[in-house]
Amino acid sequence: MIQSIMIQENKPFPNSTLPVLYYPKGIADKLNEAEVSQKVLSFFEQNGYTNGWIGSIYTYHHFHSNTHEVLGCISGESQVQLGGPNGEIYPFRSGNVLLLPAGVAHKLITASEDFQIVGAYPDHQSPDMQTGDLEDYSEVTERIQRVSKPKYDPVQNVDGGVTEYWKE
Repeated sequence: MIQSIMIQENKPFPNSTLPVLYYPKGIADKLNEAEVSQKVLSFFEQNGYTNGWIGSIYTYHHFHSNTHEVLGCISGESQVQLGGPNGEIYPFRSGNVLLLPAGVAHKLITASEDFQIVGAYPDHQSPDMQTGDLEDYSEVTERIQRVSKPKYDPVQNVDGGVTEYWKE
């Protein structure tokens, strides 16, 4: 079951009018396979999310103004803050997937030693890195509003949260 999480604007972090989509156990079936990171990268790529990487989440508030981002936890567990310094903190565990709309600030708060994720972006996008500079806030928010809805859901492909919750 997909959970929809609304994140409010929290200057200097614009966040989004689209909800964060949380897929508990969205990739749980891939965790028992050999080369799990490559399997998850391939799974996301089959669903239209490319430029994948393997690693962690930065320990400072950041967001991307030019693309959405999917994160799949392949091992361990963590606490992730969404929305900026006053944002809620959410558990993020092995098998879970987060789809972050462009503009949503995220930060790693704590993590187990074995915490590892796979990340990717829709439509062959390469992310910019934003850390909440008020000087270009208007420009950044305009860029976020121009990011189009992905063609596919990262977990459920044609159907799923993108179709159900991300209305343009």
